[in-house]
Amino acid sequence: MRLRRLLHAAATLVALLPALAGAAPLGVVTIVDGGALALLRGSQRLAAGEGVALQADDIVRSGSGTRLARLELADDTTLDLGPETELLLRPQALPGPRAALLYLLRGWLKVGAAEATGIATPQGDLARVAGHAVVRVTGRSMLVFAEAGRVELERDTLRDGDAWVRRDGGTGSVYKRPPADLLEGLPRGFTDPLPRRSARFAASPAAPGPAEEPAYAELAAWLNGEPPLRAAFVPRFAARARDPAFRRALVAELRSHPEWDRTLFPEKYRPRPVVAAVSVSTVAVAVARRAEPAASQPAADLKE
Repeated sequence: MRLRRLLHAAATLVALLPALAGAAPLGVVTIVDGGALALLRGSQRLAAGEGVALQADDIVRSGSGTRLARLELADDTTLDLGPETELLLRPQALPGPRAALLYLLRGWLKVGAAEATGIATPQGDLARVAGHAVVRVTGRSMLVFAEAGRVELERDTLRDGDAWVRRDGGTGSVYKRPPADLLEGLPRGFTDPLPRRSARFAASPAAPGPAEEPAYAELAAWLNGEPPLRAAFVPRFAARARDPAFRRALVAELRSHPEWDRTLFPEKYRPRPVVAAVSVSTVAVAVARRAEPAASQPAADLKE
């Protein structure tokens, strides 16, 4: 029980670090309908309910029972999550041209923004969102629906009611309306206008739940993802490699994340000792000298 209280206190301190340092949080969780969110911060997993502040590089994951979760960011952007959705906020690892507000790994997301820049996904990136857009990433397919306003993709621009679809990793196409099959399972909360609620948590943010160590299965999709993200996750989760089960999983799937090789097998990268090279002729001369008989003594010395 005491250890649990200590872990909870540590998690609370982690959550409040931006405020203690004088830095404004990235945003706050304002609605959780259907169980707490999982929040991966640093190398730990925390439970996040309403009022928990958000930071850059937080991974937010909703569960299968989540009906709707809302994140409200400091720039007035709203992010509504459906069930089984995972995203990384303000990823620091993506290169300049792909600098993003978030990286959506999977699931349902509704974005409301006056001018939000950069939403990256494994199946294609949104360069800019002005208005409201719904994004769904599932397997190797992706749907982008411009509900109202404008969405700029890499090569296409969507306006009110337009949709962009990529199926099975193929080329994306623009549609005048979203295909019905990709709208199946659309969270009901996405259809309702919801007022902003962040102001009520400004004076008294909530603390996340106790810190726990995530299992490899929870992180596998990130650790085996795009190369820039994979590289950033090595130092972030390196401490987990000390756990035997986590290490075995890393080694078993090393081909999917070769960046871990140096962490798992540091002995392979240690400099080898330098051995001075000795020529064959030098060795031969030394051996001959050792085998040479002692010089003959003078005859006078042999007489007694």
